[in-house]
Amino acid sequence: MEVSPNIIQEIGKIEISIVVSHCESNIEWIKNYIGDNYSIKEITIYSKCDKDVEGLLELEKLSSTVAVIKLPNVGRCDHTFAHWINSHYKSIEKERDGNDIVMFLKDNGRHQNEYLPIDELFSHVLNTGFGCVVKPTSVCGKEEGINNMLVPTMQHTRRFLEIFSSSEYRRLKRDNNSHFVSEKYADLKSWEEDMGFVIPESETLPICFRGLFAAQKKQFLNQAKTSWEQMELSLSRGDNIVESHYAERLWAPILSDIDDESARAVDKVFSQYAVKDCSQNIISKHEDATQITSTGQYSHD
Repeated sequence: MEVSPNIIQEIGKIEISIVVSHCESNIEWIKNYIGDNYSIKEITIYSKCDKDVEGLLELEKLSSTVAVIKLPNVGRCDHTFAHWINSHYKSIEKERDGNDIVMFLKDNGRHQNEYLPIDELFSHVLNTGFGCVVKPTSVCGKEEGINNMLVPTMQHTRRFLEIFSSSEYRRLKRDNNSHFVSEKYADLKSWEEDMGFVIPESETLPICFRGLFAAQKKQFLNQAKTSWEQMELSLSRGDNIVESHYAERLWAPILSDIDDESARAVDKVFSQYAVKDCSQNIISKHEDATQITSTGQYSHD
């Protein structure tokens, strides 16, 4: 997507809020990522690990309104984001502030070399209502490390996505898998249906990995208030839980501005790139881990 030459002026007509899910990392990187061209209305930092928030002074250079709010350490960043949406849902008026943008970020800022430039991110949001901070590429190849290629797409085969599940996740020493598996939800599809999300019918769905994205406020209204309530409640089951991995894979489908007809059009474009076969390759290579690739990343971190 080409960046609008007037993106700074276009964004200047609306308001931007930032929501940060914080555990232990310094968040001053956010100031560097946003830069000096955009005015930020407010920044809300949800502290979930009872640790001091380092980097606040840098964020105060972005906005005069910076709040730190404590939340229980459950559901990772996905619970944080669902909580914010659920809490603000009733205050959103589509005609008044529906075009305003909310950025959802984690504290650690890992893999910044994979982030879209901020101008390009905002261009995506203005065009589709949703933008993934991480560059949307999938690693494709018949064999690991051989004839691999980067395919510029967020689209993934729906039938594989819906059967996604996992039995454990451990990136950090503090990751405890004792409550990871859900007795209620066998796979992503069962969780999605119980949340009551409305997602267009299509063979493919967009996925935004790493828990970093931005959306216009009107996109939250595409889903019922009861769905956001159910999502927040579901993600409150524990800290390291499989439901947060389901949520990570559904942020783009539930927040993107796309109807059934548009979804089918995306399918058509997707098939022209022969990425569907590539996507199946990826799944077959990693199906033991029951994960779908994006930017070479197979985990929720």
